[in-house]
Amino acid sequence: MADDVILARRSALAGILEPGDHGANRFDGPGIHLTERTPFSVVQVEARADVIPSLAEALETATGTAPSLTPNQSAGNGQPRILGTGTGKWLVIEPEHRDLAAHLRSALPDSVAVIDLSHARTIFRLSGRDARTLLAKGCSIDMHPSAFLADTSRITGVFHAPALIDCRSAEPVFDIYVHRSYAAHLLEALQDGALEYGCRVS
Repeated sequence: MADDVILARRSALAGILEPGDHGANRFDGPGIHLTERTPFSVVQVEARADVIPSLAEALETATGTAPSLTPNQSAGNGQPRILGTGTGKWLVIEPEHRDLAAHLRSALPDSVAVIDLSHARTIFRLSGRDARTLLAKGCSIDMHPSAFLADTSRITGVFHAPALIDCRSAEPVFDIYVHRSYAAHLLEALQDGALEYGCRVS
């Protein structure tokens, strides 16, 4: 009986994230839109350099998405999304609907390390006309549209929280991955930083 029980994942922002409009109100609406993406599966896949080409092929077969062999490049529309975080190292992310880690362990070679990070990460979706300006206030990487393109990602610090930023589109839309222990801090920092632009939390 116990094996049939699936425990719902509790968000690190439960009881903290308050939907609504905050800060300055402009006639054309808030400059920042902020939400949490949940529930999602987040799985790290890592292999030695000599098996990277075969791993990339196996990962594409297992997920239907071809991972980029270039670090900091992203692939996929989210069903799943695969982020290159280093040489021979990827994050595979998709809306939670199956045991993604078990699926990948069964599909990939035994020499590949598959680590389920779903319980350890919080994902923010940040968008709006002032999203790049807000991120530029809190991190040291170049946020100009010509420097941080769609389908690229960066590991950096955002308002003093270690984070992975994935640029989903040039509109702009960003997904920010942060350790769940930093989630409340980052939510507060993003909301505070967004007050001058107007911030809609949903």
